[in-house]
Amino acid sequence: MADLISSAYCSTVVPGSANVNPATLAAIISAVSKAIERYCQRSFIPSAFTELYDSPNRPYLMLRQTPVLLLNSVTLFPTGLYPLVCTADQFDLRPQIGRISFKPQAAQSLAVPFPWRRGFRCLDAVEVNYLAGFGFTTTGTAAILPGVQTVAPATMIGVNMDQPWAIGAGAMLVIDPGTVVQETVTVSLTLSNTFTAAFAQPHAAGAVMCGVVIPDDIAFATALAVGNVLNEPDLTKQRESQGKTIGYEYLARMGDLIFTTEIINILNRYRDAVV
Repeated sequence: MADLISSAYCSTVVPGSANVNPATLAAIISAVSKAIERYCQRSFIPSAFTELYDSPNRPYLMLRQTPVLLLNSVTLFPTGLYPLVCTADQFDLRPQIGRISFKPQAAQSLAVPFPWRRGFRCLDAVEVNYLAGFGFTTTGTAAILPGVQTVAPATMIGVNMDQPWAIGAGAMLVIDPGTVVQETVTVSLTLSNTFTAAFAQPHAAGAVMCGVVIPDDIAFATALAVGNVLNEPDLTKQRESQGKTIGYEYLARMGDLIFTTEIINILNRYRDAVV
């Protein structure tokens, strides 16, 4: 998995972190990022998922990963002799909560009769291919060949789920996630409507380009947790001398990284209670 923050961002929040050995700081950031995702029971970095669901006793289906950035396909009767692959435009999607339901007109146009009002109730299983995580997606407007290429995406800037995003120099983009030509490229140069990057794979016109936008409060909580790791001896000494920690209440077990109550309060907003 990718880290939730960079060393440069950490130095803006944690005094003195810029003086820590870069390799040590990078290892701490990676460990804290993993701990936060483990606590929240979710991946913040956008990833492609192909998941098989039992038929729910309701007309809609709740996807396991949220928020949903892109619904690629939904396969009805995936374990049967004649699986029926549906496209994303045949479903209504609520990306923030990961809820999908049939559009009446789309269900009526399927190759087999389908009681759309019953929705997913009448299916034994459903397979869903989608992209989820905190980020953004755009598409390429032309085919891309391997090598250093200047690409004109459909858009260079936008807002997704109240989080502004922009493709800038140094940004990392996942191209065609979940496909055989998936790759990660680093943007080296941007102009008003184009970006330049080195590509290892060919990509057709309309290729999906996915970037990461970590929520501001999650980034801040990650930096605070890194600061707690760096300052743990001082905090422990303060707790032992005063019998408690002023402003630093612990949730800690042997082998765990230490999160303060302030950090826990931030993370609980994102914690997925469905396992």
